[in-house]
Amino acid sequence: MTLHAQAKKFIQDTASLPPSHTLDPVELRKIAAGTVISDTFELASVQDRSIEGPYGDLPLRIYRPEREGALPVIVFYHGGGFVICDVQKYDPMCRMLAAVTRCAVVSVDYRLAPEHPFPVAPTEAIFAAKWVADHAGELGFDPSKLTLAGDSAGGNLAAVVAQQLRDLGQVDVAGQILICPLTDYSQCYESEDRFAEGYFLNRNVLDYFRKHYLKEGTDLSNPLASPMLGRLDGLPQTLIITAEYDPVRDEGEAYGRQLAEAGVLVTFRRYPGMIHGFYAMTDLFDDGRLVYEDIRRFLQTLV
Repeated sequence: MTLHAQAKKFIQDTASLPPSHTLDPVELRKIAAGTVISDTFELASVQDRSIEGPYGDLPLRIYRPEREGALPVIVFYHGGGFVICDVQKYDPMCRMLAAVTRCAVVSVDYRLAPEHPFPVAPTEAIFAAKWVADHAGELGFDPSKLTLAGDSAGGNLAAVVAQQLRDLGQVDVAGQILICPLTDYSQCYESEDRFAEGYFLNRNVLDYFRKHYLKEGTDLSNPLASPMLGRLDGLPQTLIITAEYDPVRDEGEAYGRQLAEAGVLVTFRRYPGMIHGFYAMTDLFDDGRLVYEDIRRFLQTLV
């Protein structure tokens, strides 16, 4: 399919912004702080709390839908290339996720690079998921229905956490939802070449994020950075969502294929004509809302 008209308009409307890779991370965070999900959702509660993590206070934001009984829970990791964004930026997306799926959502405010480079983010991500599982009873969650989810860099973290929790054998994960995920820093995929420039997320920005997150000398084959290179058997049922005109499309889909070859049940959904991040901009992209329905249907298949 050709590039969707809504994607073309978004690219045109943002063309005058300064190139992200030319900005200091602090400046870029200020620009990225806005949101384009204006829908409102009725939830039972939204709570901020902080837990004592491996690097000090680790903020969480907990969304609870109107639903009786112990709640299925999604531990969610936001995107932003490990450099930008936070739970506030993703607040509308998490509200929508909780409202549509009727699951609790725990959004993890992990520390960002370059101030806190790899492996800080995955270490905090793993800790947060374990904490949610360990405290499920007091939080009103059903520990047998814990799902990991994230988009872009957050999809990377969700995939990493799923592998690590499997290896630890302490937490049973029912499913993982990987939205336009980064999965492999060890090589370049065809979509990164094909969509290197002109489709919102571009190669310069990917390189910028990678250099801030993975300091010189980092082993790019480390599964904590590149889950594609980890052990893939025994992982939970997985939903892979990708966008056709996204430079990270191929590594996300390749990860799904590798999971399937390892015996994992995988559901693939590629959105034709879409660009990276469309699912977080539902005011601008009609197809963005469909992602939450895909997630709802996927969660219904989990046992």
